[in-house]
Amino acid sequence: MKKFSDSEVIILLGAGASCDAGILNSAQMINEIERKLDDVVWDKYKRLYRYIKSVHFQKQIVGGQNPNSIGFNIEDLVSLLDIIVGISKTEIDTYTFVGSWEKDLQPFITEERSTSLVSDFKESIVKELRGEWLMPTDWKSKSSYYKKFIDLKNELDGFPLKIFSLNYDLCVEQNLKDEKTESGFDEFDNWNFRRYDYGDTNKETSFYFYKLHGSINWQKTKEERLIKTEGDIKTDDLAIIFGISNKLQSYDPYLFYFYEFREHCLGANLIISSGYSFLDDHINDVIKQGLKDSPEKRLLVNVYNDRRESDTIKNEISEILKIPEAQIEIYNKKAIDFFNKDLNVEEFAKFFLESDSLSSLPENF
Repeated sequence: MKKFSDSEVIILLGAGASCDAGILNSAQMINEIERKLDDVVWDKYKRLYRYIKSVHFQKQIVGGQNPNSIGFNIEDLVSLLDIIVGISKTEIDTYTFVGSWEKDLQPFITEERSTSLVSDFKESIVKELRGEWLMPTDWKSKSSYYKKFIDLKNELDGFPLKIFSLNYDLCVEQNLKDEKTESGFDEFDNWNFRRYDYGDTNKETSFYFYKLHGSINWQKTKEERLIKTEGDIKTDDLAIIFGISNKLQSYDPYLFYFYEFREHCLGANLIISSGYSFLDDHINDVIKQGLKDSPEKRLLVNVYNDRRESDTIKNEISEILKIPEAQIEIYNKKAIDFFNKDLNVEEFAKFFLESDSLSSLPENF
């Protein structure tokens, strides 16, 4: 059976990985928002929401996307809300909005300046995020399948396992809390990129964890530091980003994590993705770069869809990444089943010849 070496295997988690813990994915959050817009409390946001959604669809159509394939998620919504707030503060221009839609924008800018309508909508969404959407009842016990990472790490000849996550939830932290997990925070809960020192032989580390989009327990301080906290966090101080843009990549920890993701994708022979739907162009580009330099590299994708065949999913991912289907392995399972039954070295080894080596890895990995 093939033996995997240090950094030859990395993990990428998307929202679908946490659904079996009762945590909502982005599409489910949109459904919840649309349901709440019929309530008296949220009714004042209905016109704003419809405008934002219309602008999003128009932008995609103008960009050449097939109308039937356009989605709308929580990242799209909050990103455009942030833009309106920025325009109202004259921090950014209105170029993001499309043609004739720009004239309809002014009333919302005026409302933001007078009543904070847009900011209040975002705050209402974030409150839901930090509540039942990402921390529902029994999420700690229901997410226990994440402990399977411990078994996988132990099978990898003692090498640390690198886990990259696009999620804001705390499932990984909860289930690896008793392990030697490096997530970038020191004993005072201050974030420091220097903690990811892979060459420190005096430091025992079982897992390196990278939250590419931030976390619901991260806070930006007035001193522009990043801290981890268990307390309440003001919306403007919450250190999460809704999708990666060039602007948001320009500072740490996001810049650092994105760079690390790129380096480890380039170095990995096996990228294991669970719950990621391949809708983020920035993430897709990095995965593609990591796989295209060697036909022996593999992308193992677990994505649950009971209405589509695995071969169809494989073909679509191949088209998105522009890599051969032979490099892609599909598991169409719920995350809890994939983690419990398939997250092991014996399962992964069968996709490689026993003579496969790690010759493609840089020397510093």
